Amino acid sequence: MAKNEFLFDLKTPETTWNGSGKHFWPNGKVSSEAGLITRMEGPHGLYWCLDTIMHAVPEEMQATWQMPHYHVHGYETFFVDSGKLYLFINKQRVLCTPGDIVHLQAGQLHGMCFLEETKWRGTYHDFFTYPEAGDVARVKRYMPELKDDPELAKLAPRGEMDSVMGEPFVYKEVPVEQCLAVKHVDRPHAAYAFPGLSMRVIVERWENGGTKEMVCAVCEPGFTAEWVKYPPLRELLYVRKGKVKFTILGQEFIADDECVVNIPRFAPHKIEVLEHSEIYDMGGQSYWSLFLQSVESLQVNNPDRYNEENIERLKKKFDIQIKSIGMK
Repeated sequence: MAKNEFLFDLKTPETTWNGSGKHFWPNGKVSSEAGLITRMEGPHGLYWCLDTIMHAVPEEMQATWQMPHYHVHGYETFFVDSGKLYLFINKQRVLCTPGDIVHLQAGQLHGMCFLEETKWRGTYHDFFTYPEAGDVARVKRYMPELKDDPELAKLAPRGEMDSVMGEPFVYKEVPVEQCLAVKHVDRPHAAYAFPGLSMRVIVERWENGGTKEMVCAVCEPGFTAEWVKYPPLRELLYVRKGKVKFTILGQEFIADDECVVNIPRFAPHKIEVLEHSEIYDMGGQSYWSLFLQSVESLQVNNPDRYNEENIERLKKKFDIQIKSIGMK
């Protein structure tokens, strides 16, 4: 059977990962395994998604392990889908468990200590690789005799990834609900109710340098949505929980727990929700937060202007690609 190019089931990494890499502890044991789901795209490196298995920090190291670092340009959003870890950030240490979402901003010193094997699914942007690193790598590839030349190494001092080590943390233990970096579907910035649907704003655009946002559609069985005929924005959706029937370019399939759905530009598509579901928009290019606020404002403050014509105007203004929603 041909592989479904739109569906990535993270429950089966052996068939889903498009390449992988490992890191190791000094004792030789694997510390993490990262699988590529979708590649970065465009000047901000959007749509990059990795499925990472983080292994527990060795017990004898857990009392002191912090891994303090920050990113000059890059932003990260992680789904904690199993296991548990300590997050260090903003002079706090918080215990993260399944259901939590960790959002880390550029210039924000942070660190983690994984206490159990943890499914640590991430989407990233603005993780610029420094161009000189690629040029140095090319020299080493063609002339391996120069790979240990310190003069060559000085030409790419930052390596490829946007990551800088920091000093160890001084911290206070606080409940996870008090940490602004830890999000949860039940603690959204805002929520907007429609028949069979609750749209919840999880990460605002201003928390991503204006580049993207993340909303979650909490849907009930029977909810349906159809997109405009040729949607101009690519979408990357994460069905974290539930069961949803997708139809993309005439191809029908089911996405259930822990499935990423990659929807290309201009591809006609629609969904039907089969079970109570959480669907996260990881691409984040539509201005859902502003659109939902504007629609609610019209409905409450200007009911005379709350009509189909103005709703369509707002859809165009905020790049909303949905044509229609409803209950089956």
